[in-house]
Amino acid sequence: MTATLESRHLGPIDLDGGSGGGAMDGAVPFAGHSLPVRIEIDYPDRFGDAILNDIDMVLDRLDFVDGLARDTIAEGMRRDASAPAQLYQAWQRKGAGREDATAEFLGGLRPTRIVVLPDGGRSNPDRVVMTYGLADGSVTGAVTVRFLEPTGPELAPAPRAGF
Repeated sequence: MTATLESRHLGPIDLDGGSGGGAMDGAVPFAGHSLPVRIEIDYPDRFGDAILNDIDMVLDRLDFVDGLARDTIAEGMRRDASAPAQLYQAWQRKGAGREDATAEFLGGLRPTRIVVLPDGGRSNPDRVVMTYGLADGSVTGAVTVRFLEPTGPELAPAPRAGF
């Protein structure tokens, strides 16, 4: 019988699925809220202490990951076709008198979900995916930042229909 591995943040890791992959949902406190966390493992038979440590390292450093994601979002706002620029434009349309309130918009984004994919290899370059929405709920929609191996964070494309 194999011992259940336990995360410092999520407790015992109990993956659903089988040899084709496994996943687990949980939550961690972050920035005053409960942040939903999803762990996705492509090769559950290889899941062990090293992969568990990778997961816990991400969750240990959520402030750092969040900072990189926010930098990526801020940079993306310079491109009109990007998801953050389009969400910002929709947010401006909803609020009368908002002129160049970039800092207010960026400050109003809150992480709504994080997915950790520690073992994807070349077939799945995503290692962490963070999704952000507006805390005030004035505009629905999300901005997603993908942390890719080996290139780092990048924005997921904006929805075709916009926000």
